[in-house]
Amino acid sequence: MKTMMRAATLSVALLGVSVSAHTIDIATVDLGKVMSEIPQTKAIKSKLNTEFDSRIREMQRMETEGQTLASKMKKDESFMSAAEKTKSQRRLAELQAEFNVKAQALQEDQRRRYGEEQKKVIEKIKTAVDSIAKSEGYDMVLNRQAVLFTDEKYDISTQVIQQVSKQ
Repeated sequence: MKTMMRAATLSVALLGVSVSAHTIDIATVDLGKVMSEIPQTKAIKSKLNTEFDSRIREMQRMETEGQTLASKMKKDESFMSAAEKTKSQRRLAELQAEFNVKAQALQEDQRRRYGEEQKKVIEKIKTAVDSIAKSEGYDMVLNRQAVLFTDEKYDISTQVIQQVSKQ
């Protein structure tokens, strides 16, 4: 029985040594830096600005119309009849309500489209990270913001930027 215990203890000790001898190669990626420096991010902004340009101009036109109507009401208030005041107030309220509905819809559409486009770019970044990790022999790649400290030599952000920029 003592011999079996010694053998088991020795096995566990040797197993512990072999496990601790294996090192894990870890790299980090600063996703914020990557997203801000790759040309695809600028292309998304440009594409979406073009896509939503007419709606944005419509919102600006409505805002100008509302401001003009409000200043006219304020300026001419003392000369307006009660019916004219009521009519102007209703028009201003309708304009404000329409503006609010359209602004909310625009924001939701912009957010949705940005998410769709950003998802495509994130896939490209993930593909680049996977490729670099395999070619450089990294076992794990962490988001740099999730790590309290890392040496710059483990940061592969520049490589990711270069690879994604080529796509």
